[in-house]
Order: sequence, then C-alpha cells, then structure tokens
Amino acid sequence: MRKFYKIPVVFLVCCGLIFAADTKPEDKNSLEKQFPTNIEDLGLSDSPVVKETTKEEKKQKETNQSNSQNDKSGAIYVGGYSVDHEWNIVTEECLKILSTKKILYGSRSWGLVIGKYVASKKVINWEKAANKVSAKDMVLTADAFKDPKIINFGFDMEPKRWMYFDEFLRKEPWNFGKKIDGALQTLYYGGDRADMADSYFPVLDALVKDFPKVKFAIATHDIGADGTDLRGKVVKEESEWNIRGGDYSERVIKTYYGKLPIFDMRDIVSSRADGTVSSFQYKGKTYRKLCREYNSNNDLIHPNSPEAQARIGKGFLILLTKMYCGDKIPKNLNTPKPEILK
Repeated sequence: MRKFYKIPVVFLVCCGLIFAADTKPEDKNSLEKQFPTNIEDLGLSDSPVVKETTKEEKKQKETNQSNSQNDKSGAIYVGGYSVDHEWNIVTEECLKILSTKKILYGSRSWGLVIGKYVASKKVINWEKAANKVSAKDMVLTADAFKDPKIINFGFDMEPKRWMYFDEFLRKEPWNFGKKIDGALQTLYYGGDRADMADSYFPVLDALVKDFPKVKFAIATHDIGADGTDLRGKVVKEESEWNIRGGDYSERVIKTYYGKLPIFDMRDIVSSRADGTVSSFQYKGKTYRKLCREYNSNNDLIHPNSPEAQARIGKGFLILLTKMYCGDKIPKNLNTPKPEILK
C-alpha cells in the first residue's frame, strides 16, 4: 500500500520597518512619535498529491505544494534578484490566494512602507494596529483574525521585543498559533548588548517546532546610508545597523537557507535594477549599506523613495507568493543563492 505524508510547513519574517516618502507633514510628525528616527536611539551612531476529501486536507495540500520552490534545493529566498527578475510570479490569481490567508506581522517603521505598497494592490486586507504593542498594552484582541487579513503590529524597542510575537501565538486570550496561516516579524538592533541571533533564533526554532501548521519565515537586518543626516549629524557607513546588522544577516542566511523562507531586505535595498550594489569594506570584510538614492527624506535610515518603496513592497509579495502559491510558479524559476553562500 502506498503511504502519503502530510508535510507541515512554516513561516515567519524578522528584521526591519519603514517610513513612507510621500507622507504628509502632519503624518510625519505622528509617525516620528511612534517610530523615532533619532540615530542615537536606533544605535546607529558609532532578517505525491494527497486526494482531497475535506477542507482541512485541501488546505494541507496547498501547504505542501507551496513548499516546492524556486532554486534546485527547494529553498525559498527573496533578495534583489527576485525583485528585479521574478515580479511576474505575483499574478492576480496568487494575490487572490494571498487574500485568503491570516498572517501576523510584527515590525517597526519599515513595515509601514511594506503595508502601504501591499494595500495599494487593493486585493489583500492589510490592517495596521492602532498603537504600538508594549508590555503594558498588547493592543490586539483575541478575535483579531476573525477574517483573513495581514495584521501589522508595531512594537516598542524593549530588550525582549520579539517575545510579543511568541506570546500572541502561544498565550491566552490570543492563541494565534491555532488560528493563523503565517507569521513574521522584522527586527533590528537598537542598543542591544547581546547578539540578536543568540536571543531570537531559539525563540523562532521553538515556534517552528510547536506550530507546524503555521508558515514562518525570517528576514535579514535593516541597513542605513552614510552621509550628513537631516539633523546635520555625520553618519558613517560602519554604523551598528550595517556592521552588527550585517553580521546578523549573514547568520540568518547561513542558519536558515533551505530551512525557512528568507526575506533578504538588506540585499533588496542595497542593490539596484542594473545589478550594482552599495557596499563598503570594514576590517577586511564586505558589508552592505542602503543605496543613498533610496532615502528621500535624508534621515539615512529608511528606504522611502518611490523606487525603494516599490522594491521592498514587491519583495514582500514575492516572498508570500513563493510560500503560498508554489504550484503556480514556473518550474524553471531558478533564484540564485545568496552571495555569501556562493
């Protein structure tokens, strides 16, 4: 007798946040209060077909199919190459499929730009939490996922900020781990003394193990540009975001490539459509930095030009398409491996 196996798949995304370039002045003040752009505050100064018989089995089949992905190893990876060469896989059919999913997304300001781009497609229901989640106020209600949507919650820069996500999935009254299809958060350094990978990876691994029906992915770290910022401060390219964040990004890729979907935001905002990249050398190692032309308000920490907003938003949708529409993607799609693995 032939045996059929259900393959649980998982998804989460970690690392970053966004600030829209064309935001009105009064909106900028509001967002500044929610997500300060002060360099010191951010630490920048010195992530066989199973026969269908039930709805549950049909959903499991879609999960299994979506795991067969782009490169020959089956790894799900989205970086600058995907944005420039694979946008065509995000079809209207796939957008409709994505609109049926319940996804939890934790971020800070980079998430605002991602949300703006996704919402502009007018297919997926993107809901931004009214306030930032904190230890004093978790903001989201237990019935938040009553309908399919992507819920984007912002969080305070507390030492264990990634644990809000864990609580939402595991604890009462939310128990989102039993209700959602996918989960992701984007994280960055903000004065943390400990290496974020050592603190966060075990949390993510435990979530992957304990919630096999939820798709998790992980993201690389935000990066900033160098130059004189809007406050007149000279910001060097060897900032904490670019150095410690770059090392974190490398660990993300080396640890999770081929195991979890990877949203390489660092690569997306440091590369251009013509194939050139914005990088620098530090202590004999190559690091990436934000393409200067991608930052329009001169804060040097947000990819908020129209081109940058489109790149990061497209990357997000390509990631979800690869995760949930694997059977709709051309079989000859062959995404190159990340540079550090070559």
